[in-house]
Amino acid sequence: MSLGLNDYRQRYADIYQKIQTAEQELRHELVATEKEFNKLYQRQQEVDKRWFVANLDFFLKYKKHFTSDFGLSQIIVDFLTLYHTAGLCGGAGFGSELDIKITIKDLLTLWNDGFTYKGYPIIGYEKYIHDGIKIKITYVKNCRIEVVSTDYLRTKNPLELPKELMEKVRKANLAFKYQYQNWQTYKTIDVIRNVLNKKETCYEVAKK
Repeated sequence: MSLGLNDYRQRYADIYQKIQTAEQELRHELVATEKEFNKLYQRQQEVDKRWFVANLDFFLKYKKHFTSDFGLSQIIVDFLTLYHTAGLCGGAGFGSELDIKITIKDLLTLWNDGFTYKGYPIIGYEKYIHDGIKIKITYVKNCRIEVVSTDYLRTKNPLELPKELMEKVRKANLAFKYQYQNWQTYKTIDVIRNVLNKKETCYEVAKK
């Protein structure tokens, strides 16, 4: 039995309805997956940060290798909020906590360029503006996380870093420079963790 035009119209309508239903179900699944992923990701970021800080001497000792060898220099550090700005101006609030992803090469270079506090590497710089400027700096001293901050000051804040340096920090952020669609493929510090755990050598890591 052949189908008439109205039969085909109904068939098209049924197909489109199935497509819409499937898309809605997938969107719900995506939201649920992202929610669970973000929980695990944030937990892993904290673990990675503490491991990185505890082993920072290793990265500083072999800085030349991490900044010159292409395979090692492209390791992505994705667990540090290097800079964050927020405040209230003219009755309107604002804030920018960017997704920070930076190569180990660029991070070591920033420290070499002065992104430090009294010579110690900075891993977090927060600036709040409201009736003055308040700054909080998180840095690493003797493989431990230390914090120093000021109250809101209307005069020049002694912890404020040069704009030129902060612009370097901003430009080094890969998430700012590129809109990668598939961050799951980037090389993380897990490869160095394997080196220190003697599962691989730096030569094997560099070849990946």
